[in-house]
Amino acid sequence: MTEPTDALLAWLYAHQGVEASQAAMSERMEAVAGCSLLEHSALYRLKMNGGRLRMLDLSDLLAVSPSGVTRLVERLVKRGWVAREQPPGNRRLVHAVLTEEGRRMVENTTAAVYRDTVAATFSDHLNDRDIADLKRIGRKLLEAHNRWDAQRFATEEQS
Repeated sequence: MTEPTDALLAWLYAHQGVEASQAAMSERMEAVAGCSLLEHSALYRLKMNGGRLRMLDLSDLLAVSPSGVTRLVERLVKRGWVAREQPPGNRRLVHAVLTEEGRRMVENTTAAVYRDTVAATFSDHLNDRDIADLKRIGRKLLEAHNRWDAQRFATEEQS
């Protein structure tokens, strides 16, 4: 067997490091906020976009397949955090709409838990230079694959 190259090791470490961090984040979000990491992300994206998005746009922002976002929104509808709306003249167009209960959930619970979870499972293990390097490298990779979009990475502080 040949020895892995530095580039291959960098990829494996980064990929598996992200997977380990996401697993820890998901576990903590479920335990503390009572929702999945993806459910929080959907609520947050809806809030950041005026409380309403086309299902296709939500799918794109979350990097989830259209069928996956349909299942996700169905779970959020059952919890009372999101409603589905269809314009009367276009039955193929469906919007996910943040309910007042969903807005309260993201503003009062999941956003704070998410920030704490990112710190505990990710940034507390890195120094300022590590974080700056990861931002630079991540953006470079996203741009190389035509996936960079400032809106995708917008936060309340940037808005």
